[in-house]
Amino acid sequence: MSLSERIAADTKQAMKAKENATLSTLRLLRSAMKNKQIDVQHELSDEEVLGVIKAQVKQLNDSLESFVAAGREDLAQSTRAELSALSAYLPAQMSDEALDEVVKRAMEQVGATGKQDMGKVMGAAVKAAAGAADGARIKTAVERLLGVFVLAVVAALAPQEAYAVINIVPEPLAYYSFLENGLRIVRVLLLWFGVLSISMLMRGGFIFMVASLRDQSHKEAWGNIAGGLVGATAVVLLYGMMTIVIDVI
Repeated sequence: MSLSERIAADTKQAMKAKENATLSTLRLLRSAMKNKQIDVQHELSDEEVLGVIKAQVKQLNDSLESFVAAGREDLAQSTRAELSALSAYLPAQMSDEALDEVVKRAMEQVGATGKQDMGKVMGAAVKAAAGAADGARIKTAVERLLGVFVLAVVAALAPQEAYAVINIVPEPLAYYSFLENGLRIVRVLLLWFGVLSISMLMRGGFIFMVASLRDQSHKEAWGNIAGGLVGATAVVLLYGMMTIVIDVI
């Protein structure tokens, strides 16, 4: 029996048993399924039906938060009943430990190296979870495990010998924060150096244009142009490298 058939059968059963709350919830669900079927123009698969149910659950959870915040316990109670009726069609939710394993395998699958790969890891993890964990739980697990992974990489690359000599064991988070702040400061200094290099390049071009046939002026102009080009190129390369490092950590 497909999921659509199961929902149809449960609707008939709720009608016979005069379970009005469940019947109302299932009728709304079947209406949403019908709209989805019109959009896609084919019979809904179980996966597509699950997508409709999850959308309904998300809307109900949002409404529940609003009702609770407004102190409307009567509406909150009825919303909880609707959520209970829909949850019967959702896959059993995996434990946090099982979800962590899914995320770790997803990280290995996409070759994640830092937080810039979060989108790839999310895509692989959501597919692997197959509805057994909602998007919010998966996102939380991905953010946490990617953070642990980055800290492990930073700790592995840190100069451990120097710490042993001076008998200091820095906290990983403090080291991470210090390194990132230091790189950001150096990037700002590089930008100033880049401005100076561009100014030198422009000055050389101006001298070259007004030098006429004076060889000494031409030499000075070429010197400024060459220095400006080298400086600007160095700034671009170093700035790019530091940006990559900051993204990784």
